[in-house]
Amino acid sequence: MDRIIPESEVRRRTAKRVIGSLVAIAALAFSVAATMQWLRPSLRRADLQFARVERGSVDSTLQAAGTIMPAVEQVVSSPVEARVLRIVRRAGDRVRAGDELVALDTSASRLDVGRLEDRIKQKRSEQEQARLRSDETIAGLNAQIAQKTLDVEIARYKSRQNETLHHEGLVSQSELLAAQTTEKKNGIELAQLREAVVRAQRGRAAEAASYEVELRTLANERDESVRQLGLAMMHADRDGVITSIVQEAGTTIRRGDVVARIADLSSFRVTATISDMHAASLAPGQRVRVKLDDRTSLDGTISGIDPQIANGVARFEVILDQPSHPRLRNNVRVDVFVISGRHDGVLRVRRGSLGASESEEVFVVRGDELLRSQVRWGMAGEEALEVRDGLREGEQVVVNNMSDYAGVKKLRLK
Repeated sequence: MDRIIPESEVRRRTAKRVIGSLVAIAALAFSVAATMQWLRPSLRRADLQFARVERGSVDSTLQAAGTIMPAVEQVVSSPVEARVLRIVRRAGDRVRAGDELVALDTSASRLDVGRLEDRIKQKRSEQEQARLRSDETIAGLNAQIAQKTLDVEIARYKSRQNETLHHEGLVSQSELLAAQTTEKKNGIELAQLREAVVRAQRGRAAEAASYEVELRTLANERDESVRQLGLAMMHADRDGVITSIVQEAGTTIRRGDVVARIADLSSFRVTATISDMHAASLAPGQRVRVKLDDRTSLDGTISGIDPQIANGVARFEVILDQPSHPRLRNNVRVDVFVISGRHDGVLRVRRGSLGASESEEVFVVRGDELLRSQVRWGMAGEEALEVRDGLREGEQVVVNNMSDYAGVKKLRLK
């Protein structure tokens, strides 16, 4: 038969059911929370790169492409037209000053030198003949002067004698006048002969000067031909490395053609190109930073800007502060950053993969979590960004490319 359950037992059973339900609910909540925590994305610290927000300077830069070139490069050109007989050195060979580069056929140049020597000898012979003719003419005039001087003295003596006899009445007036006229005539002729001698001497001097000028011109042409003949031996003027040289023997080269180029690889410069839209921002003396690799950068200065723009590209030259740095190599491509502006004493952070736009979201370290934060950037350099808003000094941000976590607001750090 049925018995009435005591009220205390009913309360005990009800409490037991309530406690069981609460335990089940708590277990379920704990399980859900643990599952969500387990499902939240997480990253290892060792897989990330962090940068600390600090105060400092930020340089605004324009990026250009550069090529390392020798600071000094000798261009060896042919001073004469000749044929290449033999190529002594090849591109890439190291040479010392005086080493032969190319053997040229210089027979035509030697013939020119011989022809000039013959012309000099002929001109000297003509000069000697002209001098002998002038000496002969002057000698003849001097002989006539001597004869005419004697005639003048005789005519003077007769004139004085007739003048004395005329006073004594022994010579007529007409005879006296005839003697005086003869004296004057001989005096005039003597003066003319002396003037002829002076003119002949001047003519001889002018003719000699003319021959000297012609001889000097021929001698200069001969000396220049000899000098060019010596240069045609094609020797290196300095120590260095041959960067280019004529390729084939038998090639005919004209006067002025480049035969070889010798680079001095002890110091270097940089030739750079940049889009023409930035050409107006370039100026001689502007500072630049040349990035050789991820760990090495060299400072320099723009030394010159090519005024011509070809295919939308402007060219400029950079002188390096350390032109002999051991990491510099000929004809290696490098990144060149032209410093166009500078802000000092601002918040900055290492760039990494940041700075794709003026405003972007970055992950900031908060304890063991990464929280997404909106940041506004200011001046952008190749290595650092100016922080305008969104970050505080001392905070750490992730500089990796975090595009795979777009839309994720929080990440766990392990």
